[in-house]
Amino acid sequence: MTELADIFEPGSLHGRLYALLVHHPRTRLPDIADHLDVSEAQARTALDRLCDVQAAVRLTDSDGIPVWDAHAPEALSESEARRRQQEIATMHAAAARLSQTFRSVRRSPRGSGAVVPVYERLEMLADFEELQVGARRTVKVIERGPFLSDVERERRLFELKQSRIGDGIRYRTLYQDTIYQDGERLRHALATNARGASARTLPEPPFKLIVADDERASLVLHADERRSDPMGLRITRSPGLDLLVKTFDVLWSLAAPISVHPAATDLDERDRAILTLMGLGATDDTIARRLGMSRRTVVRRTARLLERLGASTRFQAGVQAIRRGWL
Repeated sequence: MTELADIFEPGSLHGRLYALLVHHPRTRLPDIADHLDVSEAQARTALDRLCDVQAAVRLTDSDGIPVWDAHAPEALSESEARRRQQEIATMHAAAARLSQTFRSVRRSPRGSGAVVPVYERLEMLADFEELQVGARRTVKVIERGPFLSDVERERRLFELKQSRIGDGIRYRTLYQDTIYQDGERLRHALATNARGASARTLPEPPFKLIVADDERASLVLHADERRSDPMGLRITRSPGLDLLVKTFDVLWSLAAPISVHPAATDLDERDRAILTLMGLGATDDTIARRLGMSRRTVVRRTARLLERLGASTRFQAGVQAIRRGWL
């Protein structure tokens, strides 16, 4: 599509055409082609492009024949100025994010090696973005408070995660149980799960972490920029990275899948009893016998509870129910 700037170039076809319409409003196609010394097909293509960028408009005269007129030049110039300002703002934002990484990897001799200290919040946030952008296969995340980003960056990170999932990157995110009291973060987690990501919860994950392809990681040590010690560590292939990856995998195996229905407002005493016995590993037949219920009723209630808890086994459902305070 023609750029608006091209319309104000007197030597270009679109610039000549726009000037013609400014000087001669409501002009017919043959007259336009004749004035520009081009074919009617070329003139029509150029007119269509001017209409696309709202520099011109197609009308009809009193005889019902198509004619073209120009939109006001000042409106077009203001629109072009706004577009350029937006491009400049986007460029500055991208440059600012890249400069954080640029400075951090060049700030001192200790910037080389398998473990690099990171001192600034914006550098850590830039690392979190860069690790996701550069991932080729997998991204593993341990997400817990205190959080480093503001609302706008949270939104951008969520959009980035959605985009990378669309690229085929496999995400596994381990959240703190407090996510069930954070509506916005819970919605984000469920939305990415719907796109193919995996999410689980633990009562108290030990740290905040992101790992890309099991090859690079960023570990958050604290969230206080007033302290002089590093806020986090940037870690590449090393025994330290291997330990973090293994720790994540163990924590993941202990965590419970995130649930769409975290509340227990409509649980009755039989559901609570079933959950208790499920946590002890009891079979459906045992539960039915202990509670004086039919096996069919137990199977139906058990399936509903498993779905609400996002659990794949009875034992896991019992553990998850205890963590959430259902029992």
